[in-house]
Parts: sequence; structure tokens; C-alpha cells
Amino acid sequence: MFSYIIQGILQGLTEFLPVSSSGHLTLFQYFTGSHNHDANMLTDIALHFGTLLAVIFFFRADLMPYFTSSGWKDAGRRRLALLIVLGSIPTAIIGLVFKDHFEALFSMPMAVSAALFVTGMLLLASEKLKKSTRQSELYDFSGYRAAIVGLAQGLAITPGISRSGSTIATSLLLGLKGEDAARLSFLLMIPAVGGATLLEAKDLFEVGLPATVDAVGLALGAIAATVTGFLSLKFLVYIIREQKLSYFAYYLFLISVTSMILIQFAGK
Repeated sequence: MFSYIIQGILQGLTEFLPVSSSGHLTLFQYFTGSHNHDANMLTDIALHFGTLLAVIFFFRADLMPYFTSSGWKDAGRRRLALLIVLGSIPTAIIGLVFKDHFEALFSMPMAVSAALFVTGMLLLASEKLKKSTRQSELYDFSGYRAAIVGLAQGLAITPGISRSGSTIATSLLLGLKGEDAARLSFLLMIPAVGGATLLEAKDLFEVGLPATVDAVGLALGAIAATVTGFLSLKFLVYIIREQKLSYFAYYLFLISVTSMILIQFAGK
């Protein structure tokens, strides 16, 4: 049970902070020896559901008007919905076509560690280069640029490549303002993570549930992911506003190099 709570906290922190939740969970499961694929799949579904609840609640002001007829009359909201659709298309294509190829990397912790280093480089580059880029508001963001951000999100299916890190960094490099980059990133996350979680659930039911399921542990893990996820969102918005993404880059360099050393020389 305690392991589920730890994984929930880890998921909540790393799903939204630009440090790759999949990379951290893969390394955590590798170093702790928890390699039961079906059990891990069920855990992933529960924890992703928890973080999905967190982002929906955080952006409830953006989402609720779409459930009313008056909300769709606003041109800005229709524009935002179009950007989310255009950004979700390349994500869906990559996820459906290359899902199995990327999932194979979950069993390659050295590759995951290297991907964490790549995420750090991307964050560092976005903070250094965005200063020379003309910044725009979200509602002025073009459709093709939203599609490029969606492409970056699709490639982040690679464990170790942060979904939020890649989409926020790409948005910044394409000229979107900091807080709007975070807003676009996490609104794009809702259909992406929601769809991926449904596909994982479908795969799990096809192979069957694990023989033993700790329902209480899964529930506590999901709650931990929701609470820490919400707090992480608030923290990340502050970090982006203060232009401190490089802090996460240095953290990723440390985790990446440390993991590589442990894998190579500690007999893991």
C-alpha cells in the first residue's frame, strides 16, 4: 500500500512538472524490482486517472463553458477548441501507430535515462532561445503551430521525454507566452492522457486483471496523484512565470547521469 502512495506522489509531481512521469516511474519500478507488467499497467491506469482529475479541476474555468450553449458562442473559446483539436491529431496518430515501438523502451532503463537528459536539453534550449522569439497570446497562436506542439506531445510517448516539458518548450520556442504555453500544454493533455488511459484499460481487460489487486492501495495512489498533481500545476505555472525552467533541466541531468551510473556499475 505504501508503494502505491509513493508512486501516486511521484506521478502527481512528475506528470505536470517537466521531468517525465513515465521516465521516473520506469526507473522507480526498475530499481525496486517491481516488474509485473499487468500489475504495473493497472497502477498506471489508476495514477493517470488521478492526474487527469487534477488537470480537469485546475482548468475547470476553461472547460465548464463548453458544457453550455452560451460557451460556444464565444469566438475565443471556439478558437481555443480548434487549437486543441489540431494539436491532438498528430498526438493521436503517433500514439496509435507507434505505441508498441515506444512501449518497448520501458524495458530499457538506460534508454530512459538518456531520454531524461534529452528532456533537460530541450528545457534549457527553450529558456535560452525564447528570449529572441516574438511572444504571442494563445488566441493568436496559429493552427499549424498548435499541430507542431501536438507532434511534440506525440513524441513524448517515449519514456523519459517529458510530455509537459516537450509541449511547453515547443510552445515557448514557437513564440507563445509562458503561462499560455502551460495552459495549452495541459489542455492538450486531457484528450491525450484520457485516450491513452482508455487504450491501456482496453488492453488490460483483454489480457485479464492481475490475480491479486490491492484496491485500497490503488485508490490511495490515485488520490495521492490527484492532490500532488494539483499542487504541481500551481507550482509549475509560477516557475514558468518566473522563467526558471532551467532548474528542472539541471535536475534531469543529475537524475539521468546518476541512473546511468547505477545501472552500469551497481549490477542493476
